[in-house]
Amino acid sequence: MAPHTPVTPPRRTEPTASAAAGELVVAPVTITPTKPLTPTHVKGLLWTDVLVKASARVGGVRLVWNNRMATVTTQATAFWHHLDLTEPDTDWSRESDIRIGERYVRFHAERRDTDLRDTDRRALGDYLTRADREGWIHPAGRRMLDLWRAQLDQLGVADLGLAADRPLTTTAQTMLDALADRGLLVDHRRFGGPVHLDGPRWGLPLRRLIGGDGHPNYLLPILRELVPLIRPGRLFLLVHDDDIAADYLLLDRVLTEFGARTARLPLSRVPVGGAPRSSRYGGWQGTTLGDLAATEGTADRAAYRLGMRLYFTGTLHRRSAQPFRMPLLRRCVGRAARLLGQTPADGTSGSAPSLAATLSLLRTQQGYVDPYRLTAALLGRRSGPPAPELRAIYT
Repeated sequence: MAPHTPVTPPRRTEPTASAAAGELVVAPVTITPTKPLTPTHVKGLLWTDVLVKASARVGGVRLVWNNRMATVTTQATAFWHHLDLTEPDTDWSRESDIRIGERYVRFHAERRDTDLRDTDRRALGDYLTRADREGWIHPAGRRMLDLWRAQLDQLGVADLGLAADRPLTTTAQTMLDALADRGLLVDHRRFGGPVHLDGPRWGLPLRRLIGGDGHPNYLLPILRELVPLIRPGRLFLLVHDDDIAADYLLLDRVLTEFGARTARLPLSRVPVGGAPRSSRYGGWQGTTLGDLAATEGTADRAAYRLGMRLYFTGTLHRRSAQPFRMPLLRRCVGRAARLLGQTPADGTSGSAPSLAATLSLLRTQQGYVDPYRLTAALLGRRSGPPAPELRAIYT
């Protein structure tokens, strides 16, 4: 390991009121288009959606989503390479998200990194290059994105840009050079080894950024997208599930080293069948967003949208360990239908003037409106029907 002079990170301070008035950059962890949207994904997406819509009413907000943050990764391309090897003639435009996701689960159950041949590693390199330079996505991935778009549109989630394609903000080499200039890398490429982020300087583990085969870890495209966006007056809110909290704590430290002001919003996973497992292990059948949308019953679309938010942002708080419960979700949708069926009274807590005042009170020091507190305050058990301004956030 080459010696280097330790870099002392700047002191981390809480944002002041004036800083909170700047632009909030919301950067949720992206999702590889290889599986259906599970309850954990839905929780993250709805928390982000309510947070962005509510926070935008009291300050400037920018949502960062780029498909290449998820597709320029071994996690996605290794699966797509497997599909090309095993099913070269499949018409993916006819496949469901469940069927594609089941293949993804089998792939991970059978996959062994040590079994990859040199030809497979070279093929993965080609896939990664195409995904990075051309925005290439495997037909199975494009099918998954199309299904997600339809499901999220039905749910009323603001457009994330799933159909858009744009390059990452900077190149991999430029990002690596910038990290190296700040002494943030442990680079063994000259020995044929990997590149690590130097987490130990902050008391964190080393984290591989590029493997010995030259393939990037998922943190590299995230850094490539976010670091060039750093500006004075911007605060980056990193939304992620707490299973990857260690990675996001390291990401937080690296962004800070580049001068960013940051905050993290870790969300607990939603256990299905008693276990808060990654979607790659399966067990999500019957609970995906497509499944939930198909069982909305007699409720209209507005009630479905509000009910889903009552459940995922109001019942499942940030660190909730509650398992997914379909009967409770149905009760939330039923309650939403009753609320929407009532006529708001004059001066209701959801009217424009009082809503703005409430949002300001519920705004955190970091400048965002807390979705759980907002839902509890304005749509709790004793609340009346939501006024149009509040409905615009929740439906």
